[in-house]
Amino acid sequence: MRHPETIANQPAKRAPAGCNRPVMTHLAEDEREQLEEIAELEMRSLSSTARMLLIRGIEQYKAETEKASRS
Repeated sequence: MRHPETIANQPAKRAPAGCNRPVMTHLAEDEREQLEEIAELEMRSLSSTARMLLIRGIEQYKAETEKASRS
């Protein structure tokens, strides 16, 4: 039986493989605070949280645009 102190810690992956195209953006103070709150709730880094929200936003944008084009 292995004890927790004998298990080697795995290094945290910062982003999925192939994520090598950084994007810089500026946030207002209240936007940054909201991002920090979400990151804490999700137990993610700020970068990981921003990436998650960006991907969700892109998906929502595509869905809305596709819906509008069918109307």
